Amino acid sequence: MRIRDISVKKRLLFANFMMVFVPVCLLAIIGIGIVAGFRLTGTARQSQLSMFWPEKGPALSVQFAVSSLSAKAEKKGFPKLREMAEECHALEYQGINTVILHKGSVVYSSPGSDILQIEQTVRQHCGQSPSMMQWNDEGFIFSYTAQHNDTTILATGETPFLSKGSQAEETTKDILEMLMVLILGTAIVVIVVLGIYLSRLMSRQILEPLDTLRAAAAEIRQGNLDKPLNVPAQDELGNTCRDFELMRQQLKIARENQTKYEQNRKELLAGISHDLSTPLTSLKGYASGILDGIARTPEKRIHYVEMIYHTACSMEKLVESLFLFSKLDLGRLPFHRETVCLYRYFEDFTLENRAMLAERGLELTFTGDNTPACAVIDRMQFQRVVENLLGNSIKYKKGKTVQVQISVTATAEEFTIAFADDGIGVSIEDLPKIFDSFYRTDPARTNVAKGSGLGLAIVKQIILGLQGRIWAGPTAGGGLTIYFTLPVSKGETP
Repeated sequence: MRIRDISVKKRLLFANFMMVFVPVCLLAIIGIGIVAGFRLTGTARQSQLSMFWPEKGPALSVQFAVSSLSAKAEKKGFPKLREMAEECHALEYQGINTVILHKGSVVYSSPGSDILQIEQTVRQHCGQSPSMMQWNDEGFIFSYTAQHNDTTILATGETPFLSKGSQAEETTKDILEMLMVLILGTAIVVIVVLGIYLSRLMSRQILEPLDTLRAAAAEIRQGNLDKPLNVPAQDELGNTCRDFELMRQQLKIARENQTKYEQNRKELLAGISHDLSTPLTSLKGYASGILDGIARTPEKRIHYVEMIYHTACSMEKLVESLFLFSKLDLGRLPFHRETVCLYRYFEDFTLENRAMLAERGLELTFTGDNTPACAVIDRMQFQRVVENLLGNSIKYKKGKTVQVQISVTATAEEFTIAFADDGIGVSIEDLPKIFDSFYRTDPARTNVAKGSGLGLAIVKQIILGLQGRIWAGPTAGGGLTIYFTLPVSKGETP
C-alpha cells in the first residue's frame, strides 16, 4: 500500500506520533548511554559523582564510601565483604588503603597494603577513640568501631586523592562529554530533519491534489468540461477529486443534453411553422377564390368549402398531436394502467381490423408466442401506438399495398413486439433520428400530407411511459421494422 492511499487523518496522526516518538526514543537512548558510560568508567557509583563535580568529586566519593562502610559495620553478625567491597574499591581508587577487623582478626585488607603500618598510623593519631576521621594536607586517617558489633574499619591515605588514576579519569570524562555532545547534536539534527521531511511529505500529498482540483475547477469555470481530473490517491482527497470528476462528467452530459434540447426546440419551432404555414396558405387561397368569385359555380364553391374543411381538420390533428406530445414530454399525461394479455390483444386486433386496413392498402398478419403472460398498459394510449405505426406503414408503402407483420415474443422478464413492413424503408443513417420530434426523411418537408413528424415521437414517449424501450431496424428484403419492449407483469393473469 502506498502512503498516498492512507487516509489523511491517519497520516496526520502518524506524523504527530513520529514527531513525539522519535525525540522520546533519542532521549531514552541518550539516558541509557549515560548510565552505561557511568557503569563502564568505574567499579563504584561514587566515582560517578566526580564526573559532575571535578573539584569536589574525590571528597564526596570518600565521604560517601566511609559513611556507607560505617553503616554496614553496624549490622549484626560477621561482616559481609561482598556488601562492603564496592566502598573499599572506591576508597582504593582514590589512593586510600582499607583494613576491616572483626574481633581482632583481619577480615579484609587492600591489596599490597601494610596492615601493621596502617594500625600503627591510626592508633598514633586516634589513640583510644573508637571513631575518628582526620583529613588534612598530610593525609587521610579514618577509624570506626561499631557499637553493636566487634567490627573495626581502618583507612589511611595521602592527599590529594586524585593522585592515582586522575589522568585516566579526566580522559574518560572528556570522552564522555564529547560523546554526550555528539549524541545530543545528532538527536537535534535527526529531530529537525525528520520534522522537515514529514512536513514536506504531508504538504506535498495534501497540496498537490488540491492544486490539481483547483486547476480543474478553473477549467470548468472557463467552460472547458473536456479536461479530466486524474488523482490516483485513495484517501479523502482522492475521493473528493473523484466525486469532482463525476460532477464534471455529469455537467458535460447536462450541457450536451441542453445543446441537444435547444437544437430540438429550434427544429420543433421550424417544423411547426412550416407544417402550419402550408395549410394556412391553402385556406387563404380557397377563401380568396370564393371571395373573388373564382368559384362561380355551386359545384366549385362546394369543392372549395370541402377543401377548407379538410385542411382545417388536418390542422386540428396537427395541433392535437403537438398538444399530446407536449403533455407526454412533460410527463403530465396520466396513464390508466391495466393488465392485458398481449397475445390475445393483438390476435383480437388483427381479426377486427384486417378488412378495414386492407381497404387502405395494408395487409396485416400476426404471429407470436401463445403465452398467458401479461403486460401493464394503458389501452387508449397503446391503441394510439399501434395506429401510428400502422399509419406510417401505409404512408410510406412502395406501391398500392404494404404488408405488415406483427410478432410478439416473450421471456420471463419482458415482451418484444415487432412491426415489420415491406415499404420504402429508412436509410441506416436516418434510423436513430426517426423518433425525434418533427423529423421526416424528407428534409424539405414538401409532402405535408405524409404527416408532421410527430407520430413516432409520440410512440416513443408512450412506450417510455410504460417502462419499455423502442428502436428501429431494416426489414429483411426491404422495409422498416419497429421494435419495442414491455415488462412482463408479475401480477395475476386476467
